[in-house]
Amino acid sequence: MANLLLGKKILVPRSKKQASVLSKKISDLGGIPIEVPLIAFREKQLLDEVIESLKQQAFDWLVFTSYNGVAAFFEELKRLDIVLTAKIAVIGEKTKTTVSYYGYQADFIPSEYVAEQFVEEFVSNLEKGQQILLVKGNRSREYLAEELKEAGFQVKEAVLYETYFPNESEELLVEELNKNDLDVLLFTSSSTAHHFMQIINKYHLVDKLGDCMVFSIGPITTETLENYGLHVTLTAKPYTTESILNHLVQYLTNEHGGKKHG
Repeated sequence: MANLLLGKKILVPRSKKQASVLSKKISDLGGIPIEVPLIAFREKQLLDEVIESLKQQAFDWLVFTSYNGVAAFFEELKRLDIVLTAKIAVIGEKTKTTVSYYGYQADFIPSEYVAEQFVEEFVSNLEKGQQILLVKGNRSREYLAEELKEAGFQVKEAVLYETYFPNESEELLVEELNKNDLDVLLFTSSSTAHHFMQIINKYHLVDKLGDCMVFSIGPITTETLENYGLHVTLTAKPYTTESILNHLVQYLTNEHGGKKHG
């Protein structure tokens, strides 16, 4: 395939399990993926009260904001031998695909994959007082639950996975940054941005970032990076890894192509 990524060295911050697909796409486009997992996941079990509500089919809607939540939830359902009758709402293309993988269908998908747009469009599909189960991770924003409750719905939250920074990646990230040859930093979530900047600040490595292009998967991740004082070159839209690579290819092949970003 054409050398669309111009041999650039690109940081891939995804978890070990998720990095290979993105790395292969980068390699196929002529880039050099540098895998440093800045995030890892631990699954949690459903609380007894949520399990009882699921058994009673008490929820009108299930809301999923990530494919990690979908996978953790449906693995729990298999373990408990529960079949769903509730409708399903999702944020994100991969989230929708993962729901389909488990044999269910998303009944609601917002036009944009951010919580603000989701709430605006979703509440018009509901009747006041309906019961919602929000499946999330430990670092998820509180915005969704708060807004749905304020709009008059009964909301329970199920934290089904924890995100954390894998300790073994600390030394690896410092080593890669000290080489001073990374061209592109990809950030695929706010958590990857937080973990990256914690290491940058801990080891005083901000001067190593001056020549790096920074690409973000979406506005929330961009906001996190900018709050740390990092300049974001481009924010992907739609908010997918495929989109982020398309933006990167376009950026490198326009008038800035081939040049370092200062």
